[in-house]
Amino acid sequence: MNPRPGTVLRPTGRGIAVFVGTLLLWVLGDLARVMPLRHAAAAGLLMLLIGAIGIAVSSVGLRPHRRLVDDAVPVGGVARVMLELTRTAWITVVPLGRGIAREHLPEALGGQGDLPLDQRMPHVLRIGRRGPHELGPYSLIVRDVLGLFHLRRTVADGLVLNGLPVISEMAPGAERATGITREGAISAAAAPGVGEIGPISRPYTAGDDIRRIHWRASARTGQLMTREDEPAAGHSAVIMLDTSRRENPSGQVEDALVSHAATVLNALGLNGWEVRIVDASGDEITRTGRRRGIPGPSPLGSAADAVEQRASLLALAEVDFDDDSVGIGQDHAAGHTALAIALGPDDGEPFSGLDLDRFAGRSTHRTAVALRPALDEDEPTENRPPARRIGPADGDDFGHAHEQHARELQHARERHPPTRSRLGSWTLVRGTSADTLNDLLTAADEEVRP
Repeated sequence: MNPRPGTVLRPTGRGIAVFVGTLLLWVLGDLARVMPLRHAAAAGLLMLLIGAIGIAVSSVGLRPHRRLVDDAVPVGGVARVMLELTRTAWITVVPLGRGIAREHLPEALGGQGDLPLDQRMPHVLRIGRRGPHELGPYSLIVRDVLGLFHLRRTVADGLVLNGLPVISEMAPGAERATGITREGAISAAAAPGVGEIGPISRPYTAGDDIRRIHWRASARTGQLMTREDEPAAGHSAVIMLDTSRRENPSGQVEDALVSHAATVLNALGLNGWEVRIVDASGDEITRTGRRRGIPGPSPLGSAADAVEQRASLLALAEVDFDDDSVGIGQDHAAGHTALAIALGPDDGEPFSGLDLDRFAGRSTHRTAVALRPALDEDEPTENRPPARRIGPADGDDFGHAHEQHARELQHARERHPPTRSRLGSWTLVRGTSADTLNDLLTAADEEVRP
């Protein structure tokens, strides 16, 4: 249970023992008129006085402030956090006490952890799960040099650290398998977007803008030709996340599906596609246009792409797999959609209850990916690598648990390779949450298993 914000000053167990002992010695010395007992009581009072002065001096300047250097980090990565004192604390100058900074973090960020109290306390947090995570309160805990008094100052700042889906690089074979790139066709990056000037030309008429003259067509036909405005069809894609509610949800599958969606979104953007991501109810999660930073260097375009990508990742990080309705009877795809990818859990009958064709529009490339858990989620938690905080107490052994976890995932990939089958007009790929998107798509392109 997290402590309440505020300042609490109380005696420690040692302080209570010294106070009771001092009181008893004083009473016994007064009744028995034994001077050594009175001297011992006076020594106890002196100890309490020194402790009180020490805790009072140590509390001067304890004005903490915490900020996130990185407020959004891919799952498995680390975020930099700065905890510092806004004023010079006397405890960092005069050794009249000892102190620590204690963070009451959620389990996804490693749980409770301590740092030695100092003027500046930089540290990092490892992100264990996707989504927003409130850091929780933190406390400065100080004891006097004799350990008689305990001061706790707790602050709740409401900082939130976002665990973003992990973007991987798609191999050319995986892009070809889904239709993101096609050999012998004009790439989407080089093709005009919706509403831009298309490749169709017509004879020049008086009043046409000279800047729209199609010089190549004019040279070929021997007369002036004008470029015709026509929306470019076939360069819009839709990604559908099956977020319908299930009885036994799997966190590892959900995180893998969202990361695959982010990877596909990134690959489509790099290839010049306009992309929509929708959930099972047909609600739009995010939308991105063609990358403005490609082809060729464009600082402003690259900056705009980065802002758009960050907004999309934040939207994906907050996706919940709890839709009760699946939007039956609604057409969720635009008419010019040329590529559709569906991602969902594999519970024996993947995408059951969903009419996938309603999400695909007129797309000619339709790929559905269904995942099941790679590891047993009922396994005792002590056998799993925790999402730990990287701090002074971690030592040289930090990371060994995560290496063991990676070996378990590799073993799961080798035991259960992906399979390919048909689901109506869709290519259905089935695998585990341990498989990378390249493993799923390239294996499906090369192997056909029953």
